[in-house]
Amino acid sequence: MPHIISAIRIINYKSIVNETFEFSNYCPLIGYNNAGKTNIINGLKWLLRRSSLSKDCFNNIQNPIIIEGTIDGVDMNLLSILPQNHRTAIEPYVNNQKIQIKRIQNIPNETVTNLRIYIRDPNPQDPANEWRLNPTGIDNAINALFPEPIHIGGMEDAEEDISKSKQGTTIGKLLAEIIEPIDTKYGAKVRRILIGLSDLLDADGTTRAPELTAFDQAINQKIDTFFPDINIRLHVPTPELKEVFNKGTIKVYEHQSPTGRDVTSLGHGAQRSIQMALIQYLAEIKRDNQNQSSTTLLLIDEPELYLHPQAIEVVREALKVLSNQGYQVLFSTHSPLMIKAEDMGSTTLIRKDNIRGTYKRQTLKTAIPQVENNAASQLLLLFSLSNSTQILFSEKVILTEGTTEIRVLPKLIERITGRTLGLLKCALIKQGGVTNTRKSMMVLHVMDLPVKAIVDLDYALKYSVSDGLLQSNDPDITACRQLISQISISNQIGLDSDGWPTNINSSMSASQAFALLASQPEIQTNINNLHTKLLTHNIWVWKKGSIEEHIGLKGKSEQIWATFVNRLSQDPIQNIIPDYQEILTFIEWLIT
Repeated sequence: MPHIISAIRIINYKSIVNETFEFSNYCPLIGYNNAGKTNIINGLKWLLRRSSLSKDCFNNIQNPIIIEGTIDGVDMNLLSILPQNHRTAIEPYVNNQKIQIKRIQNIPNETVTNLRIYIRDPNPQDPANEWRLNPTGIDNAINALFPEPIHIGGMEDAEEDISKSKQGTTIGKLLAEIIEPIDTKYGAKVRRILIGLSDLLDADGTTRAPELTAFDQAINQKIDTFFPDINIRLHVPTPELKEVFNKGTIKVYEHQSPTGRDVTSLGHGAQRSIQMALIQYLAEIKRDNQNQSSTTLLLIDEPELYLHPQAIEVVREALKVLSNQGYQVLFSTHSPLMIKAEDMGSTTLIRKDNIRGTYKRQTLKTAIPQVENNAASQLLLLFSLSNSTQILFSEKVILTEGTTEIRVLPKLIERITGRTLGLLKCALIKQGGVTNTRKSMMVLHVMDLPVKAIVDLDYALKYSVSDGLLQSNDPDITACRQLISQISISNQIGLDSDGWPTNINSSMSASQAFALLASQPEIQTNINNLHTKLLTHNIWVWKKGSIEEHIGLKGKSEQIWATFVNRLSQDPIQNIIPDYQEILTFIEWLIT
């Protein structure tokens, strides 16, 4: 694995009071506008490239800004390919393939020379003073590990990044990547041309342009009046190949026009498209041209801006390639298309409130081990949760086991409340199975994501005990088991070894049998009790067995669901739903 910034702790910087953020080589940041995502990116950039911060950068003007970073992946292979001076500077501070650095600014507009770097000493002589101030060569060594970052802002004009060849721009990085093979192939020819140009323009050129000689003579006649012993010659320096490339830019040709235009003449969408295309190309050439001793930070605010969905997916894949080819990619996004299921584990949710300022929620990758220790179960749980990136873009997650809920609830909620699930900031997620309910809720709880679950009656009776929600001797479960045993004979209902309906050797499906049980008058109090008990765990149990019984659906098929949704948009809702009051109560519980 290449070396990366694996974590930073930011204190007192803009909206960030005191928070630690963990990073991977490909790290999406998700949060609402003004949550502080860009502040994280800028804080990381400042740690590596010092500059004097103004008063506006201080969350509290009375306290210093402190940013600490952990560099991970500093192994023997990396140290062996570093120049000796950089290796000498870094090696004493490596601990478990990590080094930790820190930068501090005490007051606004402090002199840049005072913004020195600290590094943590793994073997300090004084344990109370483990941070070493600016050891010899350490700043230059860090710069070698992490060259000038590429930072692409969100709302700013992309013209600067794609038309001006500077060390930290995309076009500058691209030119730096392709200059070496061009020099190898054409260097001798270019140098011969440049030598000829030097002979023509240089003050000592052998075939100097007569116009320049005439200029020299005319000026020297004037100077001779003042300083007889002094002559001057106009000198026009000839650039080296690298300097020629530093002038590289982008020209735009439309409709096969022979005349090119500057990028500045294009709109933001076109500029952003060109910018992302350059990044995609950079990803391609990095496959064959890597510098293993350095990692370039690619910091992007909303790479999806102005792009259509297919283009967003292309950009995502290009960034993914770069993240495995010598770049560490950190970006903020509002688009689910920028995140694939395998990247959800390292995606960081960013939030902000008046007390904590900008803070993070735990990632899925860190949440799962706190809930489930078995690796195979972790993997199954991860995929059951990551069937939709909706959970990363919501303020509340609703888990359901049934397809009917997925098909009809969004329209039902919209019809009753007048708001979509998106406007309610709710994500409706279908799980891999009802047995995942408790673990899924625990993972989301650890991630600090409010979660509610919708289950059929069979969950309350068959799984709530094993999930630790109800006691095995719960009197309401016992009453239901006794009644189903009684009615199973006359209705030819097959029962499993625990005494619950099964599809095997039965006159009806298990779901129909549970609905029949729920319809018995003598059991209503027990089912209501079970419903109330599980509500305390944020779990809604369909008291009639399943949602179909409450909303009057006679089956489960795409045609039945589509017909129901179509009726919702045309007929009075009380005429559609037989148990209308229960559905109202359910939706009120769901969205509060």
